Formats: sequence, C-alpha cells, structure tokens
Amino acid sequence: MLKISKIFILSVAISLMVAAPSIAAQSVMDSDVIRVGTEATYPPFEYRNEKNEITGYDIDVVKALGAHLGKKVELVDMAFDGLIPALLTGKIDMIAAGMTNTEERRKKVDFSDVYYEIENAFVTKADDASISKIEDFAGKVATVQIGTAQDTFITNTKLPKEIKRFQKNDDALREVLLERADFCVVNLTVANAYLRNNEVFGGKLKIAFRNFIHKQGEGIALAIPKGDVHLKEAINEAMDEMKKSGKLLELKKKYQMD
Repeated sequence: MLKISKIFILSVAISLMVAAPSIAAQSVMDSDVIRVGTEATYPPFEYRNEKNEITGYDIDVVKALGAHLGKKVELVDMAFDGLIPALLTGKIDMIAAGMTNTEERRKKVDFSDVYYEIENAFVTKADDASISKIEDFAGKVATVQIGTAQDTFITNTKLPKEIKRFQKNDDALREVLLERADFCVVNLTVANAYLRNNEVFGGKLKIAFRNFIHKQGEGIALAIPKGDVHLKEAINEAMDEMKKSGKLLELKKKYQMD
C-alpha cells in the first residue's frame, strides 16, 4: 500500500511539473485580438469625437502597437476605477488610459516602458488668485477624478478640508466652474485640452500652477497582466521602434501633448 501511495504521489508531482510550463507560457500574445480597456473622457489621451468614436493619443499608440504586433485592437470603454479590476479578472488584456505606473499599481499589474512623462495642473477659476502653491490647499475644497494618481496625491497632502471625487474629469472641472469647489488637480495635458478646446471651460478656468508629483521613473504606461513577459517584451520592443521612427513624436504633435 505504501509503495502504491509513493508511486501515486510521484505521478501527481510529475503531472504538475509538466502542466506548470504550459500555464506560465499563456500570454495575451497567443490571441489574435487584444482587448484594450480605456476611459474615454480624458482628452487628449482618450475621448470620443463628433462621430462618437473613441480616439486620442493613447488610442493611436495602441493601434500602432497592434499593427506592429499583427494583432487586432478591440477597445472597451469603462470607468477608470474599474480598469485594473477588469484586467485582473481577464475581462480586458491591456489598459491604455493615461495611467501612471505608480508603486501601488505595480503590486497588482505590470507596465510597459513609460511612453509619456507627466506633469500635473491645479485648475482654478480664472479670477481666483488664492492658490499658487501646494500650501494654499489648506482649508480649500478640491476635486479630482476618482482612482487616479492625482487622487492619491491630493489625499496624501491632507490639506483640503474636503475632496470631491468624480468619475469624469469634466465633472470635476465643472464643480470648480460652478464655484462648488476651489480647485481641481488634473494631468497638465488634459487640463490644456479642456481649457483650450472646450467652450464650457475655456477662458473661465485657468491653471493656477503646475508641478511634478510623481517619483522618478513613473509616468504614463500601458498596464498589462502581471507576469506576461512575452507581452511586455513585445510591447516594449514595438514602442522602442516607434520612438526611433519618430512615430511617437508625430502623435504627440498631432494631439498637442504639452
């Protein structure tokens, strides 16, 4: 009986060892389609055009990557704070949503190389001169898009008397416009897109000041399933080619990325 048990255990162990490589080898690269999660209210990174099509800098980047990798790109629009949970549960294969590769997020997912360095803007009413530095946040009401790096930053300052969180940046900015909040913290490029090109906010809001709030090496990158080495290597190789060819610079100019 003991001999049989040992043989059985050995057999199970061998089966697990044989099965393990096949599990580890699974990759998004094995599929012909890459499902890319995004949140299309974050211009110029991602937004809907007059035809209600999802477009923007991130979208053009992933489409160019898809073409380079020979994959079809399928866009999935959802709330920003639902993107990482969707990636973790396999509902999407990648996130392209102006997402910063923060230390906290890297515990859950992997990221491509950074393809856009970011700076942040603190937006107020055009006639408001009360905010020009971080210390001025004390006692103020702030707005921010929920779940973003900006949300983490403003929360950690512990300065505002209240922080109002919204699913969309335009709602966060509108709260300032309606004087129900003092300032909004948002990605600088996104702030410029709203203030320059949006008739609702243009001329009525301003960037009170700007700064870098992220650690060195952090920036906007594509989030992918943790441990998918094949996908990460393929994306970074394609991204490097796009940098060398001038494609990324071309897209930055197209979307006024500054």
